Order: sequence, then structure tokens, then C-alpha cells
Amino acid sequence: MVMKTIVFTLAFVLSGFSAVMAQTEKGRWTVGARVGNFQYSTQNGYSSFSGSLSPSAGYFVANNLLIGAGVPLSLTINKLSSSTGNVLNKSTGIGLSPYVRYYVGSSKLKPYVGVSYTYSTTRQRTDMGYQTLKTGGFTSSVIPTVGIAYFINRSVALNAGLNYVWDRFDSGNQAYDASGNPIEKTTYTSKYLSLDIGFHIFLGK
Repeated sequence: MVMKTIVFTLAFVLSGFSAVMAQTEKGRWTVGARVGNFQYSTQNGYSSFSGSLSPSAGYFVANNLLIGAGVPLSLTINKLSSSTGNVLNKSTGIGLSPYVRYYVGSSKLKPYVGVSYTYSTTRQRTDMGYQTLKTGGFTSSVIPTVGIAYFINRSVALNAGLNYVWDRFDSGNQAYDASGNPIEKTTYTSKYLSLDIGFHIFLGK
């Protein structure tokens, strides 16, 4: 009886170990989405909302090594209300973000490291009542990431990542004033930390 219990326990542990290893093995696909930077605030006639969403897909080219791409989407809306009128500013963005990620370990809780490059275009519209200003530009970003993934089962994982973002914004030739005249080109860079959470669904053998 004791021997049967030991054998059953070992078989259960080994099967669980194999399932965990199989989650990130070569040949599997993954699809998912990452959300971040969701904020809402209102004070003294000023309100602001911002958020981002990035659906993605990837393929394990080797055990624990994932290569994929995401489509980052962003939206920011700011509104200022006063006795002299309202000012509404709306900014939208869309881009492409190839990435590489490597998972570490064989447990359900797997740390990972990765890096991505993002190229996105931004459109901004400011309505001041008496005139509307349209601007736009391009942003390129290099984003190293460290994070952790929790595998609920063989097919689903929740993940949280800390990113260090290097951004470069270029207004290009897309910025125009209310009369349609081009605005002087601007370029600037920024560096900041961001935290995002998301989920992935794992497909294949």
C-alpha cells in the first residue's frame, strides 16, 4: 500500500513537471494582450483619461524562447472646462512591436526577461471652440523588460512586467496649424519606467 502511494505520488509530480515544461516548449504558439497606463482623474474642471492595449502573438523557436509581435494601441483624452469655454484634446496611437522573451525555470511561476522595439504613429486633435489644431508624429521605443508569469494551467498564464522605456518622438511632416500651415518639426526623447499586466493563451502540442 505504501509503495503504491509513493509510486502514485511520483507519477503525479512527474506528470505535473512535464506539463509545466510543455507550456513553453519549442513549437508552441501564444496569443495574448497587455494592458497598461490606465488612468482617470478629474479636478477643478479638468478631466483626463488615458489607457493602452497591446494584443500580441508569438512562437517558441526553442524551449522557453519566444519571438513575437504586438500591435500597441493608445488613447488619451483631456478636457478643460471653464467660464470662457471648453478645450478638448484627443490623442490616438497605433504601432507595431516585435519582441523577444526568455522564460526561466520549470515551475508554474516563471520569471522572464525580454526586449522589444516599438514603432508607432500618433494623431492629436485639439478643439478650442474657435479653432481646431491637428498634429501628429512618430515614436520609436526600445523597451527592455523583466517580469513574471503565473501559469494557471498548461494553456493560460497571467503575467506582470516592469519596463524601462527609451522613447524618441519625431513630429515629422504631420503637424499643421488651424490654417493648414506646417508647424516647425520637433524631436525629443524621454526615459521612464512602466508597469503592465496581461495574459497569454498557449496553443499547440
